[in-house]
Amino acid sequence: MIQDFKFAFRQLLKSPGFTAVAVLTLALAIGVNSAIFALINGVVLHPVVPERPNEVVNVFSARQNASHDYRQFSYNEYRELRENGGEVLADVAALEFAVAGIGRDHEMRRSFAFLTSENYFSLMGAKPYRGRFYSGEECKPNANIAVVVTSYGFWKRMGSRADFVGSTLQINGQPYTVIGIAADGFSGANALIAPDIWAPIGVRSQLGSAFGDSETMHDLMNPKNYAFNLTGRMRPGLTIDMAKSRLPVLAQRLTAIQPPDSEGARELQIQTPSRFSLSTQPEDDGPITLIATLLAAMAGAVLLIACLNLANMLLARATSRSKEIAVRLAVGASRWRIVRQLLCEGFLLALCGGAIGLVLSAWCNDLLLQQLRSLLASINFSFVVKLRPDAVVLSVTFLFCLLATMLFSLGPALKSTKADLVNDLKQQVGEPARVGRFNRFFAPRHISVMAQIALSLMLLFAAGLFFRGALKAAGLNPGFVAAGDLISEFDFTLVKKAPAESRRLMFAMAERARELPGVTASAVGTMLPYADLTNTRRILRTKDTMPNDPKAPDPSVNSLYTAVTTGYFDALGVKLLRESKESRRVAIIDEEMAKKLFPNEDAIGQHVRYTQAPKDGAPNDLEIIGIVSKHRHDIQNDSIVCRLFVPLAQGYNGQTYLHVRLNTRDRHVVVAIMPTLRQALREIDPDLPLLQMTPFVDLIEKSPNLWIVKLGAMLFGAFGCIALLLAVVGVYGVKAYAVACRTREIGIRMALGAHRKDVFALILRQGAMQTALAVSVGLLLSLAAGRVLSQILYGVSPTDPFALITSSLMLAAAALLACFLPARRATYVNPITALRTE
Repeated sequence: MIQDFKFAFRQLLKSPGFTAVAVLTLALAIGVNSAIFALINGVVLHPVVPERPNEVVNVFSARQNASHDYRQFSYNEYRELRENGGEVLADVAALEFAVAGIGRDHEMRRSFAFLTSENYFSLMGAKPYRGRFYSGEECKPNANIAVVVTSYGFWKRMGSRADFVGSTLQINGQPYTVIGIAADGFSGANALIAPDIWAPIGVRSQLGSAFGDSETMHDLMNPKNYAFNLTGRMRPGLTIDMAKSRLPVLAQRLTAIQPPDSEGARELQIQTPSRFSLSTQPEDDGPITLIATLLAAMAGAVLLIACLNLANMLLARATSRSKEIAVRLAVGASRWRIVRQLLCEGFLLALCGGAIGLVLSAWCNDLLLQQLRSLLASINFSFVVKLRPDAVVLSVTFLFCLLATMLFSLGPALKSTKADLVNDLKQQVGEPARVGRFNRFFAPRHISVMAQIALSLMLLFAAGLFFRGALKAAGLNPGFVAAGDLISEFDFTLVKKAPAESRRLMFAMAERARELPGVTASAVGTMLPYADLTNTRRILRTKDTMPNDPKAPDPSVNSLYTAVTTGYFDALGVKLLRESKESRRVAIIDEEMAKKLFPNEDAIGQHVRYTQAPKDGAPNDLEIIGIVSKHRHDIQNDSIVCRLFVPLAQGYNGQTYLHVRLNTRDRHVVVAIMPTLRQALREIDPDLPLLQMTPFVDLIEKSPNLWIVKLGAMLFGAFGCIALLLAVVGVYGVKAYAVACRTREIGIRMALGAHRKDVFALILRQGAMQTALAVSVGLLLSLAAGRVLSQILYGVSPTDPFALITSSLMLAAAALLACFLPARRATYVNPITALRTE
């Protein structure tokens, strides 16, 4: 076998041009497959929970009425399930998402944090990399023992110091002792990211909640302080269906410990943890399995196209080596010996291509992670997804090399050994003297080229669908005017200021910005359209009541909730359609909500209330004083969502956005005013927790949902371009070889009086007919692919005629151009030279 590889290496060195083209072709194809597999393995296949992941579930609490409102759990409910839920849940851990400011003064950076109970790590099967996890004493309510566990990624970013455990971190202005470092790759239950720090729930009063507002309670012993998400591990041997049947008993126990004025009985629900969501209500991963399958299928199509291309190249190469193979067979070499030798050559090519492909795949996946980091740069966290080649990726890439070898080498090797020794030792290289039109048209190499064209058209069409979706998403009218709006993001949960003082600073910021030259409007809002965080409230008309029957129609409306200052709609660029005078507690809604709640009435002057009364005891009655035009929150909403706006005095959130509207939409002018605005804000308070300042148009371009749509266009576009390149090279190579094989025939035709245009038409006609047949098959494949892709397309029909016609014309034109050049070369055949050729 070693001798075969040595001979294969020498043979490939004798043909450097062929070897280079073959290796580069395989590098592209295997690299694409390796990159996609690394992505799927790291995000979808790799278990997030290290130990027995099928036993871990998230626990949710739903209200038993028409709205099915979800809320989190109180500390008492968590302890009840942990201590008395053993017949279903062997263990239960508490978890809350938070944001913390790590560092001192102006060096403070906002980081993602988890507050957990002491058993969270053991429940998830995690072990500390260094140090220890926190204890039950440190997790007692209001213990306020300032200890913290950091992620492995955070420790690496801090320089991988050997003395890091035991050191002190400044978190929200207070010193915390680092007692441990989590293991590399541990994230809790998210496949992509991990928090920078884990803190015990006993310090909750010192850390602001990621979604906290003025209603946030800090006393964990308050029975109405619903702060925690719960994660449980089912008893061994239980399935989710078996566990669900026993949940009503646990729900009754939770109802029994509720305070007298609670909202009544609720039901418990469990769900396998989502790999990507950090929601407080059940969410699945969407079509992630479908997307992974499609990516793998498209990458496999690229590999198949490349292998068909190489098979044609090897068929041509085998024809030129027919005398060599005939001699070897004539002197006693067995057919298996020749096949093994040719397979060794193919495997050597595949290994070289695979090695280069691994480098390409690592580079592409690193680029993907860099883009994702820049997209989510406003909050620091640690990436846990591993896209660099590991043992699994290397093994699968090796399998790709073996598969490619069999696909492109076995057929040509078997055909090469079916030799007619007399003819191969005597005759010239070329096609047999008697080859019918049908056999020539459907020769194996032509069939493989037509298959390449058909598969390439399918990939081009898929790319066209995603590009159309990306263009539509980027060109959406959001319902507001982003150009000319300068956004400054603040997070007052990172500084030690009371809500009243923070609210005063927000009003002062808006007022000071309004005084700057060129500013037409300025206001503060607690939520930003096209941002990655949302806050919702469910409301209904005051005169309505929520039915207790879960199957009854739901009279409430779920709305995006934003607390704003005066002038907010002018600053955002949203039309205020109608407005009346203010009263004590007021609200402004959008057109969509007005239609749903008051379809046959004037919404102005009507009263609404929250389905869950404010925790601070404030009156639960809002008078509608205004209606604004409907506008989007992100690109994924096919129907524009309802929106509710209240004065900032009635709703507080530490995370706020300052909108500064200029009298121009020129982005360069907006950027130019940023230093002036920074200076003006420093004059108010030099310690304002300013996180970022950027034109709104730039933030929209970095919208996570828009990025996902663009990423789909880039991935499928790359597949389509690679497939198109390989198909064109394949068509050109086959036609050029066919012309070379028919040189003697063409010479005879021209000697007998055929004109150049006749020869040109002879070659091009066959190529055009083969292209037409391949495109027809490709259209059918494209329509089938469109039906499969329909679930993940954005705003585009799966049979989009523009994408279908454009991709067909593009591929047909490229294939005909590849046929044109060999056909043109055939017209320059010299009959005398051709007839003298042996």
